[in-house]
Amino acid sequence: MGAADVRKADLGYEIAPSHWGQGYATEASRAMLGLGFEELGLHRVWASCLAENAASARVLEKLGMRCEGRLRDNHWMKGHWWDTLVYGMIEDEWKTRKE
Repeated sequence: MGAADVRKADLGYEIAPSHWGQGYATEASRAMLGLGFEELGLHRVWASCLAENAASARVLEKLGMRCEGRLRDNHWMKGHWWDTLVYGMIEDEWKTRKE
């Protein structure tokens, strides 16, 4: 593993349905991005979500992450294949984001 490999990370979250829509995923993810970019010196953070999960995509977009692509039939769950969306952010985008 090279030095560049340790400067990237993936972000994930899972919230109990009874707590959806209360901002917990956004708040926790923003804190994790801050830790990653400001304390750990990461260069890049990426995340993925099911393409059908509009709420999760909105969380990633609220954080300032950019949709980088769609992976077709990429995730097997509940008896069939699902497309996933891949989001990413680099350190310069974190530093210049608008709150």
